[in-house]
Amino acid sequence: MKTKPALPSILVRLLAVAVFLTSISASRMVDDFPDAIRAAPIIGTCQMFPQNNFWNTPVTGLPVHAMSTQWINSIGASTGFHMDFGSGEWDGGPIGIPFNIVAGNTITKSTVDFYYPDESDPGPYPIPANPLREWGSDHHILIVDTYDCTLYELYDASHDTSGWHAGSGAIWDLDSNALRPDGWTSADAAGLPILPGLARYEEVAAGVINHALRFTTNCTADYYIWPARHVAQSGSCANPPPFGARFRLKAGYDISGFSPQAQVILQAMKTYGIVLADNGSPWYVTGAPSEGWDNDVLHEMDVVTGSDFEAVDTSGMSSPTTFTDVPESYWAHDFIERLYNAGITGGCSASPLMYCPEATVTRAQMAIFILRGMHGSTYTPPPATGTVFADVPAGAFAAAWIEQLAAEGITGGCGGGNYCPNANVTRAQMAIFLLRGEHGSGYVPPAATGGVFGDVPAGSFAADWIEQLAREGVTSGCGGGNYCPNANVTRAEMAVFLVRAFSLP
Repeated sequence: MKTKPALPSILVRLLAVAVFLTSISASRMVDDFPDAIRAAPIIGTCQMFPQNNFWNTPVTGLPVHAMSTQWINSIGASTGFHMDFGSGEWDGGPIGIPFNIVAGNTITKSTVDFYYPDESDPGPYPIPANPLREWGSDHHILIVDTYDCTLYELYDASHDTSGWHAGSGAIWDLDSNALRPDGWTSADAAGLPILPGLARYEEVAAGVINHALRFTTNCTADYYIWPARHVAQSGSCANPPPFGARFRLKAGYDISGFSPQAQVILQAMKTYGIVLADNGSPWYVTGAPSEGWDNDVLHEMDVVTGSDFEAVDTSGMSSPTTFTDVPESYWAHDFIERLYNAGITGGCSASPLMYCPEATVTRAQMAIFILRGMHGSTYTPPPATGTVFADVPAGAFAAAWIEQLAAEGITGGCGGGNYCPNANVTRAQMAIFLLRGEHGSGYVPPAATGGVFGDVPAGSFAADWIEQLAREGVTSGCGGGNYCPNANVTRAEMAVFLVRAFSLP
């Protein structure tokens, strides 16, 4: 859990927003401004995800998707758009999806009974008394907790004498780009957050929407694309679009004849686009209800049709979280990402792409890691002969790497003419491997003092190497003033060791 933002930072953030908002008029378009002031939206005192988040990134420069025509035809090339939000009421309730702003340290949080518990965050949730809730069948409750800038979202929420119930629930760190686990729903069918995709009157009144908008259609695919995480296939049509598909209003579409409110929304559709996030009526764009909306102006956009849009190829928008099992909040996330970007690892599983950070590293795997760290991602060792170690025949996994590690003087094996390829690497052994890889086979570290780590006395195995590893800033130990020399190295620790020892970019 994050701590409450300091008051000065909140004031600075609000002051920046105030200056920005007073500098624009409702008729001035976002493209009049440089990227530097396209700040991520703010609700309460919280930024709606980082500025480089998928929702907050312009798509004007992205190529047209190869399936653009097919997807648009499936949704409806001649079907008009509908702004599914507004002022007043429809069918007895407000039009759109409302949201709540609370200070979580002043409210009692509630447990929620989910009927999709396996794909829901357990909470608890800071649900206020008489919360604003979406009218109609989906009954979404969206809550921004300004105490720690966390977004809570519930689907099909209800309350009775036994407490709160919901279909599913998701909790989002608004300072993070982390996604749901692969295959998980959220409060939305696509596994995405809802609030960052809503059109809000406050933004339009200020003259700019700095994010993509959420929309629905009635025929969706049996697969999804990044950053969507979940599938809920619906309808029957040729070439159905997947959740996560992003479309933009064509650059040449003339919006000058629309009213100022409509122009701001349409410009956002040009700059940031719209994201398919749920099943529903075709080309229905979602927003929050407000008495500030002019419903007649919103209906001006009914003339916009699917043929005025194009799907964009978002494959070049790299996720800040490469591996599905290494969220941005994971302690070694940045080191694992650097290891992947340096080409040292492709992970432990390709579909889905996983890294297995808590798995231990074998001596065979270590040989590959060390040599790639030393020589780069494109390095390939000579073929194995099968004559170096008795337990490493030529056809064995990593045989060529193991033999090359020996040829470079990094290892002499585990004794008795063997290498022990399937044995785990200990943290003491790793200190020797890393320093020899970094400095060469002839390197000898200074004598240990025994005063660096409480569990590494001067005369212990690898003490010289462990203390030198600490002196070089490669390790600070395992906590509590210890190094844990006999503990097995995990893949997460391996990433940290390699990045620091070989200064990987």
